[in-house]
Amino acid sequence: MDELKTPSKIDLLHAEKRVVFSISNCSLDKKYSFWKLNREQAKKFLSRLQYFERFTWKQLAALQRKNGLTTEKPDSDSFAMIDEQNTSGQIVEKYYFHLRIEQDRLFRIFGYQRGQFFSITHIDYNGRMHHS
Repeated sequence: MDELKTPSKIDLLHAEKRVVFSISNCSLDKKYSFWKLNREQAKKFLSRLQYFERFTWKQLAALQRKNGLTTEKPDSDSFAMIDEQNTSGQIVEKYYFHLRIEQDRLFRIFGYQRGQFFSITHIDYNGRMHHS
């Protein structure tokens, strides 16, 4: 029954399209925005986004969790946090995730899939946000 409450991992209509990242919906709270990153973190962040943009959504979803997407469950704090900043107009299907930028640390981005785009809502460069 639980699997019915959890949306599919990605929007299958865009599974064969390349992932494109957008920070236009990134947190207005500066502590979770791009502007909080230092120079080294920003370089790592942009480099990893460029790396992930080589993948289709299907390929990104197929990566192991430590290297790829983690789906946010509808009743989680992270889901609610992302939902507060979702401007996509999606009502029924909501595809919310976090993605690790670094494997050895909890440098993660949170956001949602809007068509081909991964809309980043929060940047957690130090692993202080919710863990699932």
